[in-house]
Parts: sequence; structure tokens; C-alpha cells
Amino acid sequence: MSIPEPSISYVTESAILLRFNDQGHQAAETQPDPALQIRICQLAQALRSHPDGASLLQEVVPGPGNLLLVMRQGVVAEQVLLQAEALWLDGDQAQETSAVIEIPVSYGGKNGPDLPQLAKHTGLDIDEIVRRHSAPEYLVQCLGFMAGFAYLGGLDPSLAIPRKKTPAGSIAAGAVAIGGHYTGIYPSATPGGWHIIGHTQSRLFDPQENPPCLLKPGDRLRFVPVGASS
Repeated sequence: MSIPEPSISYVTESAILLRFNDQGHQAAETQPDPALQIRICQLAQALRSHPDGASLLQEVVPGPGNLLLVMRQGVVAEQVLLQAEALWLDGDQAQETSAVIEIPVSYGGKNGPDLPQLAKHTGLDIDEIVRRHSAPEYLVQCLGFMAGFAYLGGLDPSLAIPRKKTPAGSIAAGAVAIGGHYTGIYPSATPGGWHIIGHTQSRLFDPQENPPCLLKPGDRLRFVPVGASS
């Protein structure tokens, strides 16, 4: 694919946003090209691991089709942009593709209370929804919303469903859900507006572990159905 040149904007005096899509922003109903998103995640990692990275940047945060660079106090933006450009153009920054992480999921029943609503919305039977949800290899585009919550790109478009108008008051940790054109896993108990279709015992966030998050931007994963759906 042809990698677009990023647009550059200042979020604050010390934060730069690089947008790598033609529209200048990523529409809610679309996702960036996976190859582009992988390059963005690789650039983020390259900036973090660069010998000068810690002295220049406080945070490097990938998003869908964009990269946020938070500079340390006193750092000149040109320094950061020159380093980012050099790493972006350096073919050696590409990392080896990581192994696919398998997440076992129990679909339906008490573990997936919104699966019947998704079946009604899509016109697909539950077994076909499970098959389509567990078939793709998903890409962790970014982390957000809460610690350890990964926005997973690659959802079959036929499974997309608008977020709930009224969020649920409490969703259990490990809930596997769909919201819009994304799927994800709730790492901790929380209110939320995504549709719950299953549950996993995998622990997505543990503050006692190093690193605390199971998933990081650029990782790939696949859902593996366990037990019977109903």
C-alpha cells in the first residue's frame, strides 16, 4: 500500500498529533488499513526504544490512524519531528510479526446476554455470529477507555452494531463485546455501552504484572470458542 504523509497538528504546547489518513481524521464507522496501523505501532515502539526517546518524549500513544507525541518540558518540536521522520522512513524500524495471541471465549447464554439482540440486528443465527466473530485475526490498534482495553480492528462488517443508547450499569471483567465496527474485551468491571456476546477467563489487566496489560498496540489475536453457545 502507499503510506500517506501525515498531517501535523498541535494538541497542546507540548503534544503533537500525527494523522496518517487522507481525511485528516478517522471516521467512526471506518478503520485504518491494517498495514498502515502496524507501521504506526512500529513507529511508536521505535520512538520509545530510541536512545534519545526517553529524553525527548514523555508519552507515545498510537491511535487509529494517528500517533500522539507528548514532549518533555523544554524539548523543541522540530527535534521530535525529525526523529520521527527518520524512523518512519527507515525500513529497519519494522519489527518481526508477533505471534497470534489466542483468547478462549465462552459465547452466549449468561456469558453473552446481548447475543440474541445481535442476531436480531444482523439477521444471522447465533452459530454463524460465533463463527464470523472467531474467524478473523484481529489487530490491536490502540489501548484506551480504561487500563488494558484494546480496540481490535478486523471485525467482520456484518457483525457491526451501534453502541447501546443506554449503557449497562455494570459489565464484568472479561466480557467480550462489539461496539460499532470494533470488538474488544472489558479488562475490569465497569459500566459500558457495547453489546456483550461472550466472556473470557484471560486476564487483560493486572497491575501486579510487568507489563500490566496483556495486549499492546500492534499485537494480533484470535478468539477461540469454548463451550456451547445458545
